[in-house]
Amino acid sequence: MFHKNRTRKKDSKPKEAGYKLTYDNLAIPEVHTHEQPEIMDSTEEPGNVTYNSVAIPEVHIRKKGTKPADQ
Repeated sequence: MFHKNRTRKKDSKPKEAGYKLTYDNLAIPEVHTHEQPEIMDSTEEPGNVTYNSVAIPEVHIRKKGTKPADQ
């Protein structure tokens, strides 16, 4: 009720966050709270990946000017 026209003072410098965000074209960004080493060891072999239970999307490419059958 009182002090309606009171304005808040903004900080002159923005606050730094304690984390870093990296996106790498992902749906969910990765949040890093610690410093990461710049050089990764290439001597480590990547783990094996099995594609038996991986969902593969179906992509249907239409020619220009044609409509789908259900419309």
